[in-house]
Amino acid sequence: MKYKLLFDPKKQPMCVACFMSGSGTNVRKIIEHQMSLKKLSYKVVVIFTDNPESNAKNIAKEYGISLVLNDIKKFYHGRDIKDMSIREEYDKKTVELIEPFKPDVIALGGYDWVLTKPLLSRYMIINVHPADLSVEENGKRKYVGLHHIPSMKAILAGEKFLHSSTHIVTDKLDSGLILVISRPLKVELPRGITLNDLKKPENKGLLEKIAEEHQNKLKEVGDWKIFPLTLQWIAEGRFGIDEKRSIYFDSKMIKNGYGLS
Repeated sequence: MKYKLLFDPKKQPMCVACFMSGSGTNVRKIIEHQMSLKKLSYKVVVIFTDNPESNAKNIAKEYGISLVLNDIKKFYHGRDIKDMSIREEYDKKTVELIEPFKPDVIALGGYDWVLTKPLLSRYMIINVHPADLSVEENGKRKYVGLHHIPSMKAILAGEKFLHSSTHIVTDKLDSGLILVISRPLKVELPRGITLNDLKKPENKGLLEKIAEEHQNKLKEVGDWKIFPLTLQWIAEGRFGIDEKRSIYFDSKMIKNGYGLS
């Protein structure tokens, strides 16, 4: 079956715009991986942030990368931050700001906002998610959500291991095509604490703490590994997509992402 590469490796390096709102640990790992490559398959050409208090300025200065700020709170001028019609205006302005850098891909390295059509229709956008997006229940992805919610869901469901996933961003939360799934992180509950204990309402705080601790560990073995690798492999022409929206890796169709063993 014929498929189209997500990126033509003849055009290397693939130009990446990193979007971030906070500490930017994912962005830093993407840049560090870029610098470790013997052959420069991708290059971060701009760091974009919505938040003037984020760490974007420091990271951009440290690595000599251009910085673009579009302060989202200032843009809204006190209007409802959840108003998606205004968000489209904001994203349209963001496109205008990053377009001079000619990015091929946007990497969401801890970006806090839902994206809208001006960005989604213009760029291929990649995100890393702190759960195994291939797991489904009743035909829907089971571990979706923001922050440590996916880890909480997985732990409560009795999963023995946690994974991170990279995927192509769409207009629906965590619904895009899966590219890479990380190696497993073993779920370890505190001594004397059972799964049934965590299901009790009075232990919600404990559950949140455990989920957050696991998610922080998952960043090290999951997010920080597969996000840079995904960008590298896209840039090297190892991922493709066909007319039926099936994903290929090294010419082989992969139904639920390429899993690292």
